[in-house]
Amino acid sequence: MGKLESEEADESLAIEESGSASPLAYVPNLLLGALEDLRTIAASVVVLPELARTLGSIEGRVNSLDDEVKKMRAAVESMGGDVGDMKDSVAPLESSLEELERAVHPIRRATGRLGRRSRSESGETDP
Repeated sequence: MGKLESEEADESLAIEESGSASPLAYVPNLLLGALEDLRTIAASVVVLPELARTLGSIEGRVNSLDDEVKKMRAAVESMGGDVGDMKDSVAPLESSLEELERAVHPIRRATGRLGRRSRSESGETDP
């Protein structure tokens, strides 16, 4: 229990023992409580200027990022038609690539065998 609380308890006890129920007897306690509240408020208000500066800095950065996001969104939206056109252009190439893969596969197998054979004849080992 703090000094202030101890004094309040002592005064309350003295008032109760004396039987005096005068409303003025509580005024000192009320004033002390109000002063303590003012001290707490004052201590809290000290940080407000720094908080306002920090929030202003954050707001500036957010506004800057907001502008960048709007520009990026506009750029992406402008590419929408181009991406669709590209997809339509690339789709027919898929079957051509599959045919090319099937045609190249036997050649790869043959060159792979030849490469292994020539290395074994020269005494080299596979990596």
